[in-house]
Amino acid sequence: MEEATQAIVFFWLAGLFVVVGGMLAFFSKVQGQRRLGGALFGLGLLSLMLTPWTLPFSPSSAFGHLLGSLVGPGVLLGVGLYQIAFSGHVPVGRLSRTDRTVGIVMVVVGVLWLEAMHWWVLTPTYPGEVNRYWYIFWPTMLLGVLTLSSAAYVLVGLVGQQRQQEQRLMLVTSALAIVLMVLGAMFNGPSVDHQRFATELIFAAADIFGAMVGAAVAILLFAVVLTVYESQQPAPQRLAPPTEQQLEQASQIIAQHVGGESEDE
Repeated sequence: MEEATQAIVFFWLAGLFVVVGGMLAFFSKVQGQRRLGGALFGLGLLSLMLTPWTLPFSPSSAFGHLLGSLVGPGVLLGVGLYQIAFSGHVPVGRLSRTDRTVGIVMVVVGVLWLEAMHWWVLTPTYPGEVNRYWYIFWPTMLLGVLTLSSAAYVLVGLVGQQRQQEQRLMLVTSALAIVLMVLGAMFNGPSVDHQRFATELIFAAADIFGAMVGAAVAILLFAVVLTVYESQQPAPQRLAPPTEQQLEQASQIIAQHVGGESEDE
């Protein structure tokens, strides 16, 4: 019973803090609620990352171990992308060119750090083998990057003008993700088995495809329901055309406020 209580407090309650705190921090317009949300988010995330010590008996602690392993590259990628985004052609809050260079360096280091987790000795290992959540995270991330960059390439081409540089960047990102997936499925890393990676890659592709199909079906059903609802509503009542008296009154009012010469003239 004590172990179950610890799991509820340090894992499930912490996860609830992360979700609720993140929603308050990002969507609330009240400053006090945003600060409370940020505090809850940080407290919950810290509790999850400490589960290898607070819940060493629980399999869920492997998830907290993976979160702690991803803090370094995650911070580098987040801050680096922020500096790159707000040092370009933006109307407000533009950063300096030095900040853009630092941002590019941080993104490169963050990507190399993630690659070192697969192809070097930095693979998250807990407790004595490769973290099982790493096998889920890395293929899913590569597929997500491929999906988002491909969608951004098409979207920029449709709605953007003179955005060839951004399209080339999205194309390079997609190609890099494909190369990494092919290499990971063909060759073993120091600790990662390529067959296990390929299997998880297939599962991740099925999950993403299912999520996309589900989202498309949900949008389609919403459109159908909205169309049926609108078709059942009575036509809006139309006003009768103005009478001659109303037209004459309107013309007199317009003439009083628009026509004629000013008194100064």
